[in-house]
Amino acid sequence: MTMGQDRVRRTPALDVHGAFIRRTNLDGANLQGADLSRADASGAFFRNADFKGARLVGTILKGADLTGAVNLTERQLASAVLDEQTRLPAYIDRTKLFTRTASAD
Repeated sequence: MTMGQDRVRRTPALDVHGAFIRRTNLDGANLQGADLSRADASGAFFRNADFKGARLVGTILKGADLTGAVNLTERQLASAVLDEQTRLPAYIDRTKLFTRTASAD
């Protein structure tokens, strides 16, 4: 494979840092390597989305639905802004997450 072919096959990661994406439906989206830092995604839908390597620093996820999301880590979520209405994937322990976030303040 030549260098030019490699460029053609790679899709750039989504970059919506700082964007207003409230109530946007991103169900099933491939967000691998995406930059959602400082985006306002309040009430957005991310069901079954892939967050591998996604940047969520300061991302507002209040009321967002992340059920079924894959490759989402507690570390990523600890850098985001959540509330009690944020729906998390079953494998994320909300109590550990909020304990970790509170102890970091």
